[in-house]
Amino acid sequence: MGFLDRLTGRKPRSEEAAASVEATSSPAPEPASSLPSTSAAHDALRDVQPNATLLGAAGLSAPQGKLYNPYEGLSTQAIGTKPHLFRLPEQPEFVFEEEASVRRRDWTQHLQFYCGGGYLAGGVVGVGAGLYKFVVTKPEIVTDTLKLKTNRLLNTCGSFARPWSNSCGILGLFFSGAESLYVYQLEPYGVPDNACTLLAGFTSGALFRLPRGPRQAVVAGAVGVVAAGGITALRKVFPSL
Repeated sequence: MGFLDRLTGRKPRSEEAAASVEATSSPAPEPASSLPSTSAAHDALRDVQPNATLLGAAGLSAPQGKLYNPYEGLSTQAIGTKPHLFRLPEQPEFVFEEEASVRRRDWTQHLQFYCGGGYLAGGVVGVGAGLYKFVVTKPEIVTDTLKLKTNRLLNTCGSFARPWSNSCGILGLFFSGAESLYVYQLEPYGVPDNACTLLAGFTSGALFRLPRGPRQAVVAGAVGVVAAGGITALRKVFPSL
């Protein structure tokens, strides 16, 4: 070892060569036993079952789908590994198991759905009524050009679409807010969702006609109950409503 090596703390070449030989001769560390085996005798992919505790608390059961073999028709020698059967679900799956316990939209999504859907539905009905009036009503002037017909069509459809869309949007606003409130307040007492929907229909109809008097408010509330019953029946066919 030279004087410069002593100052810098560098090991001599003989010691470095001995350390490299010792490192190469030492056996490789064995893999930890806790790691999963990737040999051909074990399946690398496993059919993971969902947490039954969370699904049971939500009143749901584990999905029972049909088994699917992606290697059907192929021999084991051609695949090289043992074939694995996958369970194909028959219902929608969730990324997080907590989402399986959600049975309805929250109040903000509920508000957007019914308010926006009511506004669009009212606009479509208003445009249809305007088209019908345009076809049935004859013009007062004798000379009716294409430009005048287009202007009259737009004015007629707009005069019907504006009040219809605004009224249906307000009804959707009342209905979604009342239903979310009733479900939040009455669900802990065991009141079914259908009853909350009917109460929301009566409340929305009564609030919409309340400025015209209590009698018309009660009649409109009864009409709202009938409309809410129709929504309840449609939810059995279209659960997204």
